[in-house]
Amino acid sequence: METKDNEVNGATSVMGLETEYGVFVTGLGEGQLQPDPISLSEAVVQAVEAPGTRWDYADEHPLVDARGTVLARQVANPDLLTDMVRQANRLLGNGGRSYVDHAHPEWSGPEVVTAREALVWDRAGDLIHTEAACRAGESTGLSIHLVKNTTDNKGRSYGCHENHLVPRSLPFARIVEQFPSFLASRVVVVGAGRVGLGQRGERPGFQTSQRADFFERLVGLETTVNRPVINTRDEPHADQRVHRRLHVITGDANLCQVAGLVKLASARMVLDAITSGARLPQLVDPVAAMKAYSHDPSCRVTQPCTDGVERTAVEVQRAWWEACVASDIGGHRLWGELLDDLAVDPMRCADRLDWVAKLRLLEAMCSRHGMAWDDPRLAAIDLRYGDLTDGLFAKLEASGAVRTVVDETEVAAARTQPPASTRAWLRGMLLTRFGDRVVQANWDRVVVDLGQGPVTWHLTSPLEGTRGKWEASLASTVSDVELLSLAPR
Repeated sequence: METKDNEVNGATSVMGLETEYGVFVTGLGEGQLQPDPISLSEAVVQAVEAPGTRWDYADEHPLVDARGTVLARQVANPDLLTDMVRQANRLLGNGGRSYVDHAHPEWSGPEVVTAREALVWDRAGDLIHTEAACRAGESTGLSIHLVKNTTDNKGRSYGCHENHLVPRSLPFARIVEQFPSFLASRVVVVGAGRVGLGQRGERPGFQTSQRADFFERLVGLETTVNRPVINTRDEPHADQRVHRRLHVITGDANLCQVAGLVKLASARMVLDAITSGARLPQLVDPVAAMKAYSHDPSCRVTQPCTDGVERTAVEVQRAWWEACVASDIGGHRLWGELLDDLAVDPMRCADRLDWVAKLRLLEAMCSRHGMAWDDPRLAAIDLRYGDLTDGLFAKLEASGAVRTVVDETEVAAARTQPPASTRAWLRGMLLTRFGDRVVQANWDRVVVDLGQGPVTWHLTSPLEGTRGKWEASLASTVSDVELLSLAPR
């Protein structure tokens, strides 16, 4: 299915997507316990094919808060100290990053300028890590599976985070005022679906989002405890005088391509609308509303807004869609179509939304086998839906039951090729060309040493280092030394 990339506001709309995978082993003998997930994750990431470059932690500033403070290290939750993590961590020639985050393999796709590009490199990350899990399994003798989901239904949740660059000139207080209601209501549009209600799935039922029950406050710096709807980590990985990186942690990991595209595109458009001055009535309590909306697959429950009107999640989303249209940002056809269908009958969206596709499968199983929502077999089916090795979603997609947006030849190419639209292109090309002579690298810096001292290639602007600006120079340089002489000082 073809879709246009008018969902974003041109070259200023730099974004990216990062996904933590669930990891487990099958085929264990009686009495054998699941291996340590950290060791499993290490094995998977070490099996990713990469130049062997070490991640440069010098530019990590995890305790800087967008509200103008810096959290003291001695009181910070250890999970926040990402600049101290020294687990497997690799930069790839396609511009992305593979690493162990706590107890999960994580894929950070490269910076891109459209939601469609983000989707392509996100799916490329799925392929890269599925192949790595297979290689790790061959070396360990274990059958390692990766699951694209965001909870183990035992009280733990892990992330699928979006990153959006917004102008530093946009007051952070305006984001805090306007963005939460959009995030709380979109659970019925782009949720991945989940068996069980509550953080441990302790109450029977089905909900639209895997993440909704894990959010406990409106604003905060943490990502793994006391989770906030608006994360305040102020670490742009770019010129901080110009850019702010909004780290969005509320999303589910999507397998349906339409859901993944709309998740990023709609968020980008809403942020652009907020930047342009749009202000809408807000949910009185976005944290409570997110849970209430998620727990209602009928999409009929209402929540109070600041103007005294009770609105469904679809109505809140529709208000933002209309605001984007009114601001000449665009309304993105697929987003509008989903809202139209959800308002009539959510089951109309089974070919585009993960939670609806999953619910249809589960309801069929309940009807066929007389199961109730507390039947453990349903939780097992929920897990199998997102299994990247041989999961149920893959079967749905192969059968044509869900719509696709991107060509799989693009995805296959993205396993090794970086996007042309951002600095990720040059970073990926440098990593590929110099290999283990790249002694350190991160998002905005590549350090190369040819034996005559390190040369640092600064990439502080996400829109520098594109293929259009650098392909001719890389092609025309005769020697590696000549190429390094072009590095910006």
